[in-house]
Amino acid sequence: MSTETACVYKVQTGKSFQEACVAVRRAAEAHKFGVLGTYEFSEILNAKGFPRSEHMKSIDICNPGHASRLLDAEPLTGLCMPCSILVYTDHGKTYIAAMVPASVMPQIFPERAESVQETLEEVTAQIKAIIDEAAA
Repeated sequence: MSTETACVYKVQTGKSFQEACVAVRRAAEAHKFGVLGTYEFSEILNAKGFPRSEHMKSIDICNPGHASRLLDAEPLTGLCMPCSILVYTDHGKTYIAAMVPASVMPQIFPERAESVQETLEEVTAQIKAIIDEAAA
């Protein structure tokens, strides 16, 4: 089951949190995105004295070709990179979500939106495919 707002694409999966994290990595790599890093927010907050009962991990991915085109058009798009895919649990259910680049970036950089729209739509389609494949 997927949910899409103007800026967020979210899918519920029957996989466990750990299974979903592994599946996101595999799907990203299959789509030629590298995994640049991860942040286990629940562990970080627990270690700092802010207990969390749910899991939350950001998996940061990037495709160099897309990144290069976007940075050439507007260096400040680096503020939105890398793309983060969030795997999290809520009331025992596992979700995979990401921002929708084709919706978010034009709001931040309206003067460059037209020149990069095709790339943003391609990135958006690939991120949705990564999430859908990981959730399946």
